[in-house]
Amino acid sequence: MKERQEELDYADDICLLAQRLCDMDGKLKRLKEETELAGLHININKIKGMRVNTSNIQKFRVDETEIEEVGSFVYLGSVVSVNGGTEEDVASRIKKANGVFVQLYPVWRNYNVSKGDKIRIFSTHVMSVLLYACATWKTTNQITRRLQTLTNKCLRRIMNIKWTDKITNQ
Repeated sequence: MKERQEELDYADDICLLAQRLCDMDGKLKRLKEETELAGLHININKIKGMRVNTSNIQKFRVDETEIEEVGSFVYLGSVVSVNGGTEEDVASRIKKANGVFVQLYPVWRNYNVSKGDKIRIFSTHVMSVLLYACATWKTTNQITRRLQTLTNKCLRRIMNIKWTDKITNQ
């Protein structure tokens, strides 16, 4: 019998997965019982529920309290959504990478730092934020174009190339 991953734990983030509503109810009940045995309490306001490919609209509950239903949430820095989350995750990564790039403006403007060093800093700081968890993304031409657009914009800024200069992306 093929085993399925049904629980993802990391620090204080827990993601429970289930095929049926009754399975999820059981998992939520066990989670509450086990946390109470350890002297911990679940913050019901922080619990979110999400359904994928189901017509069942019965609410998730913990102690008769309804759990808020969401279309997406962030887990370990990546966006998880009903439709797969790639577009939302890419948009989030682009914003975060752009934020890192902006924070490094003093480096990009510093003439004492060589262009080679600036490129290495860009690769390690900006590109690592941009491409975090990209192995889980579906790859489309539009997504590739969006990532390349940010990369080209940043590199042109680092190399001090103006938009009026006639230089190709190659």
